[in-house]
Amino acid sequence: MRKLAILFAILMAVSSASAQSLKPQSPYPMKAGINQGTADSLVGSHYWFFYANPGSNRLTVRYKTPTTLYGAQPKTILTITLTDGARSFRVTKTVSDQLNARETTFIAEKVTKRTKVIVQIDPPNQNLIRMGGDYEVEASGDVAFDDVAGGADPVVRTYDSMVNGYGATRFLANGTVMGSDGSEGTWKAFDPENRIYTVEIGQFRWSVQYRPGYGLVKPSEPNHIVFQELKR
Repeated sequence: MRKLAILFAILMAVSSASAQSLKPQSPYPMKAGINQGTADSLVGSHYWFFYANPGSNRLTVRYKTPTTLYGAQPKTILTITLTDGARSFRVTKTVSDQLNARETTFIAEKVTKRTKVIVQIDPPNQNLIRMGGDYEVEASGDVAFDDVAGGADPVVRTYDSMVNGYGATRFLANGTVMGSDGSEGTWKAFDPENRIYTVEIGQFRWSVQYRPGYGLVKPSEPNHIVFQELKR
């Protein structure tokens, strides 16, 4: 039962220079301070982790953009679930677009041993309308964080093309792009700090911005997805 004391504030997270994981078996490491992410019902759950060290811990989750995407108006709820690597406990809380429910905190006052805490952030269960919003998660107290493995650019992953019928589209670390329809192209970083890229496939050229939880969007229209991030 003492393991339940490990539970403390957490929500999905992505720091400004990183990208959340969509793989439950390979959660992404949180960083010290505020981690940011974007929930999207058409993309799926986010997975993060951090370490609870012996002592007292607190983790706070804030729903920063309580809006439903593309003009829909139903109530929007994000679900946060905490567990450990062995799945020996499971605790769930929610945040929503209601004024008194946009923040939640998990607190552990007496953690007795170092424990890897896995954080799952679930968007609304909605497959017909794109729903979600931006969120923050911050762990404080006696906690620790892992370094990001590999150091790959966050754009390196697989997407579903929303333009020109390329199908599943891979952005590779060597700067090339491959579509499942046989199309080939290139990508390069234009503004790494703001994760803005130039993409060329055949005669087409885009300026896109990587937005965790969505994929590659138009910089001036953050809800207009050009390449939608896939679970991997």
